Amino acid sequence: MAPQWLGWKQAPIEYIHATKFYYELIRDGRLKIIRKIKEPVTYQEPCNIVRNAGYKEILQYIFHAICENVIDPHPNGMHNYCCIAGGGVINCGPPWKMVRMEGNRAKAEQLRETGAHIVITPCHNCHSGIEDLIKHYKLDMHAVFYSDLLLQCIELPKE
Repeated sequence: MAPQWLGWKQAPIEYIHATKFYYELIRDGRLKIIRKIKEPVTYQEPCNIVRNAGYKEILQYIFHAICENVIDPHPNGMHNYCCIAGGGVINCGPPWKMVRMEGNRAKAEQLRETGAHIVITPCHNCHSGIEDLIKHYKLDMHAVFYSDLLLQCIELPKE
């Protein structure tokens, strides 16, 4: 968003979203997957990555490359329920937290119905919002950044 905010018609450097970068590294074999997460996982599809950037398939590629058992939430993709923390809403603080929690019962039930104990979150706001839901609704799961799971699955150079 920065180029638009700064009034640039085109950024002075080429850049891509981290999701696309990870996808290309895995797809091209530059990151070697040597193990997969065995525990069943589900995921949050961030509005900015899936709805705005259209990276649903790219995100799915990453999830399936590093996890053996990916359980799709329903609905998903463009219709997946929001984490109710994005766009800075998570930063509204304690006065609005209970409103967010009560307003997102559908997301909590969606996650519970998957039966997974890990919720993959590619976005910091989503991670915080999902963690809030997990605590509020006492869900038997935890949120994990996809980059953290990726690090557990790739071959790391010895040097």
